[in-house]
Amino acid sequence: MSMADFNKDLMQDMRQMQEEMDLMFNQLSNWRKTPSTNRLWRPPTDVWESDDDVVVLVELAGVKQSEVSLTLKDNIMTVKGDRKVLSKREGCCFRNMEISTGRFERNIFLPETIDPDSVKATYRDGFLEITLTKAPHIAGKAREITITGQ
Repeated sequence: MSMADFNKDLMQDMRQMQEEMDLMFNQLSNWRKTPSTNRLWRPPTDVWESDDDVVVLVELAGVKQSEVSLTLKDNIMTVKGDRKVLSKREGCCFRNMEISTGRFERNIFLPETIDPDSVKATYRDGFLEITLTKAPHIAGKAREITITGQ
């Protein structure tokens, strides 16, 4: 990996972190103002990359496959859906409450080398696994660049 590639990856990672922090602070500031039925939650997500693929794994326990949508635009993949309340909660006193319900949305920022026509998604045992093939590029091929000026 060249220094230019490292810097580009670092800047992309920093941009993604800034956007996620902005989203988190925005959600926190609006948390008390927003009715609980309109609040979004973010499912845990793993992303890893090999020489040929980028794989995204989203944990969606309790969500039906038909309740999930997946879009890809400008190297941003968005997973949206809705997890319904799984059990009656009326007339009880909660001791602990960590399982989020309701609408969810997760934006995953992908490398620019992704082939948008190669997306394969499978849903199994509460996990959505998305595999994206990297677009082939010809390494080491030089091309002439014209310099313009006065």
